[in-house]
Amino acid sequence: MLQIRNWIDSVGSMKKRKFFLKLIVTTVLITVLPSLVSNIFAYYRVSGIVEEETGNNKLQYLNQTINTLEILLNRIKENSNLLALNRSFISFENFPNGAYYEGLQGEIPEEDLPALYAYLEAKKNTFLTMNSFKLSDQFVDSVYFYDSSKNLVITSDKDRSNRQFRREDFYDKDWYDAVQTMQVNPVFLDTRTAKQYPEGDKDLLSVIYKSKKANNAIIVNLDAAMIYEDIISKLNASDDMYVVSSSGNLVFRSQSSMTGGVQQIGLPEALQSAKSGSYSIELDGSNKLVSYSSSALLGWTFVNISDMGVYTQGTIDIKQTITYSAGALMLFSLLLSYFSSRSLYKPISRLNALAKGRSDGKIQLVSEQSNGPDDELSVIGSFVRSTIDERNYYKERLEESLPFQLERFKLSLLQRHTMSLEEIESKKDYLGLPISLHELSVFLLSIDEEMASNGEDMLAQDLCKIKIMDALQDSVVLGLGTAFFVVNVEKDKIAVVFNLSGKGRQQLFHLAQQLLDEVNARLGVQFSLGVGSICSGIEELPLAYEEAAEALKYRILYGKGYVISMDDIRADNGQTFHYPNQLEEKLNSYIRTACLQEALFIFDAFVAEIEACKHKLHYNQIQPIFIQLFTSIRYSFSSFGTGIETLFEKGTDPYRELLDLGSMDHIVAWFQSLITRGVECIRQEIHARGNQHIAKVIEMLENDYDKDISLQWVAEHLNLNPAYISRLFKQSTGQPFIDYLKQVRVDNSKRLLAEGRLKINEIGKQVGFGSAHYFIKVFKEITGITPGEYKKIYS
Repeated sequence: MLQIRNWIDSVGSMKKRKFFLKLIVTTVLITVLPSLVSNIFAYYRVSGIVEEETGNNKLQYLNQTINTLEILLNRIKENSNLLALNRSFISFENFPNGAYYEGLQGEIPEEDLPALYAYLEAKKNTFLTMNSFKLSDQFVDSVYFYDSSKNLVITSDKDRSNRQFRREDFYDKDWYDAVQTMQVNPVFLDTRTAKQYPEGDKDLLSVIYKSKKANNAIIVNLDAAMIYEDIISKLNASDDMYVVSSSGNLVFRSQSSMTGGVQQIGLPEALQSAKSGSYSIELDGSNKLVSYSSSALLGWTFVNISDMGVYTQGTIDIKQTITYSAGALMLFSLLLSYFSSRSLYKPISRLNALAKGRSDGKIQLVSEQSNGPDDELSVIGSFVRSTIDERNYYKERLEESLPFQLERFKLSLLQRHTMSLEEIESKKDYLGLPISLHELSVFLLSIDEEMASNGEDMLAQDLCKIKIMDALQDSVVLGLGTAFFVVNVEKDKIAVVFNLSGKGRQQLFHLAQQLLDEVNARLGVQFSLGVGSICSGIEELPLAYEEAAEALKYRILYGKGYVISMDDIRADNGQTFHYPNQLEEKLNSYIRTACLQEALFIFDAFVAEIEACKHKLHYNQIQPIFIQLFTSIRYSFSSFGTGIETLFEKGTDPYRELLDLGSMDHIVAWFQSLITRGVECIRQEIHARGNQHIAKVIEMLENDYDKDISLQWVAEHLNLNPAYISRLFKQSTGQPFIDYLKQVRVDNSKRLLAEGRLKINEIGKQVGFGSAHYFIKVFKEITGITPGEYKKIYS
């Protein structure tokens, strides 16, 4: 009974001690809630990260697959282009009366035999070229060449056999409609099931390349199963894979994938917002991760479907752990909070007794007027409020005390003011400033290290300034031996004002260097020091301070860590700096021709010009010089049809970035990086344009061979350098420009000779030769016979 009564008494006592109950509840919440919330947040965060990282990995696999396929098909495209330009194909396509020789049957007239032999030789070379092309890549299953003028399809099959068919008799006709309607060259067809010779079907991926003559085309058939097995399956072997064309047809799919899978995952809606991405979907009773990415070259979308259950098993275990640990933590926290709160409450109870024992009655009055709860803290709160009021009163008095006034007064002496000498003398004596008002000078000490604007770096900077001011208070550091004072003037600058009785400018500079060396050695931080002029009276002190501040701005020219005086700067500024235009032109010339080492050498010479004349420049002239140089480099980039902004992050203003650089070293490093990245970009652009230029040159030769065409004429039409075209043409075709032109003219003269309507000298002029003698000479060099002999044989 006694124990029950004691328990009841303790419960009743706790009801009166409201703060004690709040303390227990608060302790429980503080102990449990952060852990519980952090665990829940961690669970959802881990789940999200697992899904995000899994999606990123799948996208990486997809992009690897896309890149591999694009490389393969680009290679096929380039090889098809070379195949169409091959001399064997051109000779076979343009052979005079080719359809006639294809139709010959029975006994062949003797006069047709030479031309027939030449035609069969051209066809044999075409077969050999197709066989070589088919063997150039393991994925090529077969190659067709469709000649519309001869109504002929010739093939190079997988078994290295060669056949020819009339188009209407050919066993595989699915490509014909695409040849008739194609708008771009080449065309990639969707995967199709094609009939094979002599029988059977096979999945093929066809690439159609249209030649220059009529509707002739080269059809390259790639083995779809081999592509999937060697490329797609190896990179994405564990998941379901789809490849969908722009028309919605399936190009490839894994063996485990179902044809209707693309419609189930809702991919077309996802592609409306992005070309690649990942999202989760409930499919076949389980959570699936769908990742997709599109190929701009092929117009195909690659889709990967993976089971998320394999990756989220660990998060389910985390969820169970959170549930069990939260229950155990709640029980343990409740017991711990009760016993810890009893210990924490003891000081509160003592403060409560102390507050109630005050004899002035102030707390009781405040408590009666308060609308808050009548508990222990209301009494203690009244006591604390009265104490805070007293502290604030004395704090206000303290802010008006002498140290604060002294700092304000010292700072005002360095600023332009309206105080008279009498007012300055009176206030100086009242505040106890030990300095004479005559023969003064000022040093302005600046911290060279750049400090960020975040809280921690600002605190570090304030602590550094306190150390500097403490060190400067030591007259041994200053080495002055006279009256002085130190004042904090700006966020990174400290001024030292002192009497300089009987000393000149030379002694002043010696003293400045001695002070700078001593401060750098003691504090381990780099400083610069600006020197003001010697003042005969204190009224000249603001002007001397402004000169010291102006001198510090010349750190961009002289560098950091030096003593700088406006007298030296004025003495050096007697001549005018001339902008090095010739060096700028050379620099831009080397940039446009992608000569990196030469460009960096000229830029170093440009900087050396500025360094040599830095004593002739105002610090405000440095940035305009480099802004002018950057603008000229920007124009060099624009000549290539691209902007220099591509070398910077999106949203970056290069001019603002350049203006924010605070020293010559930073500016030089910025330009060196810009020139290096820019030259690499131009080098890639020159290589890409070179292939386009040669294609245009060949097209001009094929179309304008009958004109008075030359390397200089082509260069003027393309606005290019003749030497550049000559070098690039031989690298791309394997022939000099003039030899290729001769061959084109001779090939076209053969057609006219075979027709037999024109004389030899007329044919020579019509195909572009200046004289009949030169035409006969070139024709015999290339063919081994004269034009007359050729005309007798083939006309």
